[in-house]
Amino acid sequence: MGRAANEELALSWERRISKQRGSRLSIAEFCSQEGVSPASFYAWRRRLRGMKPRSSLFVPVELPTPASAAVGVRIELPGGAVLSLPADAPLELVTAAIHAVLPSVVHEERPTC
Repeated sequence: MGRAANEELALSWERRISKQRGSRLSIAEFCSQEGVSPASFYAWRRRLRGMKPRSSLFVPVELPTPASAAVGVRIELPGGAVLSLPADAPLELVTAAIHAVLPSVVHEERPTC
């Protein structure tokens, strides 16, 4: 099974485990309805708890308070580049700027095989 298939399977189990938590069913009842064994459920829950969180290309953004919102948009990119746009920049400009730099950021972040 390839890496993508493994990631899809793990994501499927993450969803299933989350769905069970939201249900009022016991694990045995839930697994019976889902057509999976409780042993698999427990094994995947244990495995997923031990996995590192997925890394992301995005970092948390602190939104300015209304008083400082007039400063504009400042995006710091890997490698030290900074993208600054005025506060009144149209959404289309902000979107185009992000899309223009995103491929280079993605390219820098991906490991080589």
